[in-house]
Amino acid sequence: MLTGLNLLNNPFLNKGTAFTKEERAKYGITGMLPSTVQTLEQQSVQAYGQYLSKPSDLEKRIFLMNVFNTNRTLFYKLMGQHLVEFMPIVYDPVVADSIEQYSCFHKIKPRAQITFSFTKVSVPSVFSVF
Repeated sequence: MLTGLNLLNNPFLNKGTAFTKEERAKYGITGMLPSTVQTLEQQSVQAYGQYLSKPSDLEKRIFLMNVFNTNRTLFYKLMGQHLVEFMPIVYDPVVADSIEQYSCFHKIKPRAQITFSFTKVSVPSVFSVF
């Protein structure tokens, strides 16, 4: 059974503000969410309002992908309610824009730096340690 941040970081189990007060106590997430408990329908209405507030299709896509990455239940609820409207946002042509502008929106921190000294060491043997 996942608890705390592990539960909230699992997009398949995270219900966001739909966790009841009892569930929040049981799973150790009291204080990690806004205090208001919302139904899935209330979350859907709120999220759709946030979606509509985005000025560009690219920002709408980023918003929807953030919902997808944090709360799959809410994402699929929204998709079911607004499928025709969302399809051009989550698929072509906005996907092409998001690929073109990926580095502007997602700053990736390097996790490692590899420096090679080109000697008689073969490349496969260097990579075999990884």
